[in-house]
Amino acid sequence: MRELLKSDLRRILKDKLFLVACILGVIFAAITPLTNKLLVVALDINGDTMSLSSFAQSKDMFFSAFSLGGNFGLLLPILISIILCKDFSHGTVRNKIICGKSRSQIFLSSFFSGTIVICAAMLAHALITLMISLLFFPYQADPFTASSFLYLLISLLFSLLLYVFVSAIISALSVLMKNTGLAVVLFVAINFLFTIIGTVTTVASIFIDPEDSTTVKIFEILQKANPFLGAVIGRGTSYSLTDVLCILIPVVAGTALCIVLGLTVFKKKDLK
Repeated sequence: MRELLKSDLRRILKDKLFLVACILGVIFAAITPLTNKLLVVALDINGDTMSLSSFAQSKDMFFSAFSLGGNFGLLLPILISIILCKDFSHGTVRNKIICGKSRSQIFLSSFFSGTIVICAAMLAHALITLMISLLFFPYQADPFTASSFLYLLISLLFSLLLYVFVSAIISALSVLMKNTGLAVVLFVAINFLFTIIGTVTTVASIFIDPEDSTTVKIFEILQKANPFLGAVIGRGTSYSLTDVLCILIPVVAGTALCIVLGLTVFKKKDLK
């Protein structure tokens, strides 16, 4: 399994699409902070700490970089999905089976290698975004304390767990779909569907009677539990138990479901 994982990682990292992803990751990392800086200049904000803090914070840009519906958050999984699907289109999977590797090992190696690459690339993208944004904006309006650092680490863990879920989705799609195009289209459709659902629930919550506490709570949970919306992670200063459950349950359950589904289908898949 270890050699198989090393081989899959090497194959992804050497693929030209991964190089393209890295270049685009750096470009997208610079766009948000530079755009916000241009807006500061355009709005003639004089640059004092209070004005900058009220306008934009590096913390917000850092966690926004992990958005599943954002530029790089959508593009990177698509490119990695294309690379993973090459295993089938190039006949690599058949060669692995001939070499004595089980289908479970092959699928799990694909999932783990995709997870490692996607999480590492997203973390690098977010850190570059943070470094550039810190040149122009403070990290946050309040002083950075030990509790702020702890919140940062927890939020970072939650953000990366989202991409473990994404990796599970594209790994499952790579064995479910007959070709790369269908896998990519379906992933984009899933992303857009949950993003639209999140937008609809957010807008609908505005029109709810504040005194209807039950309905308000339901819509709040729907927003927090939508991994493609990112309504909770990095948006405050601490997490309640409800926040943690809304983040972890959909991600853990979704990841497990995709892995089980992918393994089940792959074991029965007819490889031509």
